[in-house]
Parts: sequence; C-alpha cells; structure tokens
Amino acid sequence: MSFFITNDNVKINFHDYGDKNNQALILIGGYSSSEVTWICQIDDFVAAGYRVITYDHRSHGDSQKVDFGMTLHRIATDLYELIEYLQLSDVVLIGHSMGAATIMAYEELFTDRNLSAVITEDQAPTFLKSKDWLDGKAGRTLETLGTFIDDFPKTRLTQKPLSDDIKRELGKGMKPFDFKRYRSLLQNVILQDWRAELTQEAIPHLFFAGSQSPIFPSSHAQAARDLQPNPDSEVQIFEGCGHILHLEDSKKFNQSVLHFLEKIK
Repeated sequence: MSFFITNDNVKINFHDYGDKNNQALILIGGYSSSEVTWICQIDDFVAAGYRVITYDHRSHGDSQKVDFGMTLHRIATDLYELIEYLQLSDVVLIGHSMGAATIMAYEELFTDRNLSAVITEDQAPTFLKSKDWLDGKAGRTLETLGTFIDDFPKTRLTQKPLSDDIKRELGKGMKPFDFKRYRSLLQNVILQDWRAELTQEAIPHLFFAGSQSPIFPSSHAQAARDLQPNPDSEVQIFEGCGHILHLEDSKKFNQSVLHFLEKIK
C-alpha cells in the first residue's frame, strides 16, 4: 500500500503494478467502491504488458476520510495529481460509473493531451431527462433525483452472479462507506452533463454499457459515441450484465479492453 498527499492535504491510497517502463492504465472506481473491485483486471493487464495503477478516491477505501473537496471536479483533480506524482504520460484511463464521470471532469479541467485513450463503463454523460437526450425517453427529472440518491445504497447493481472467489475477495477488501455522510458527492455527480465535453474529446474512447443496467438504458453508449469525433471510438454492450461489467463478465471485459488498445496503437 502506497500513499500520496494532495495539494489540500488528503492522503490518497494507490497501488502500482507491473513494469514502470510500460504504458500506464489507471483504473478508476465508482461512487462508494474501492480499488479492490479491480481484482479481476490487474493480472491480465500486467501480463499483456501494461503498468496498472489502482487507487481509492478521497473518503473511499483506504484513502483519508474528509468532509471537504467532495465534488467531482476535486476528485478529478486528485486523479491529475496522482498522474503528476507518478510522472506519467500517454496514459489510458478506465473508469467505472463515477470513475467514468471523473474522466470527463478531468478532461474538462486539464484536456486530454496527456492521455492516449479512455474507456468508460456504464456511465451516461447525463442523468437528466431532456428532449434532446435519447428522445426524452430516458433519464430522471430533478424531482426524482432525491429518491434515486436515497435508494442507491439498496440498489442491486449486478445482474450476473459473481463467483464465490470474487465475493470472498471483495468481502476481504471492501471498506465500509458512509452513504449519509457523503450523499452530497453523489448529488454533485448526477447533476453534471458531459455531452458538450464529449464533442471536444479528440482521443479514442471505448464506451461500455450493460444491457440490464439498473442505472442507465444501454442506448446511452451509442448516443454518447455519436457525440465523440474520433473515428476509432467504439461501443460495446454486455448482454445480460448490470452496472459492474468488469466483475460480472471480467473475461470479456479484459479481452475487450486489450483488443481495443491493441487496435488503436
């Protein structure tokens, strides 16, 4: 276990795997999760010749618990400072849920010039219902967002069963998360809209979605892809999966990531 200190004095936990001379993949978790959720990816990505970095957002996992800086843009700044601390360039960012939103906030603040590609997992660019998004047939109104936040800790995020080994590792590694204390973070995340930012993203982007996600309709992935100008960007839908594709179908997830990265080299 390693730590670095952010410019507002928060201790951030991270792990660094593989050859330090190889291209870096940073795996970015979702709201309430910890770096242990990437247990099925680390060995495969290292074996494929990548340097793999996992970390915990502030107030998540083994990172320091604080009551300040709990906004998406501050969390994106923490990611920027991790990249600077490790002196990385030509980075691939892989983000699940809020981790994907963190990538969009990172690009808004710092652009994508230090990145070679991004991969986002089951995260639409907007939560809000509007006539100009998916024909107004998806998303949530401002009036219903409070209910979504209240119900989130009880929401079953996976549809495919996880193996006993994965459950055991998650049980050992996951740390308690205070949903009430950090409710404002989720509220901040779901009020964002990254559609305009996607039109400015120049690098290849792989959009993943689960066909049975309880959070978003899978059609969000193609709609987001249509906003993004890079010709090498792609969409992949995981049939039968819910919201956590990298655990529900880890073999397919890993193969898809590696195939995409090989294709865009």
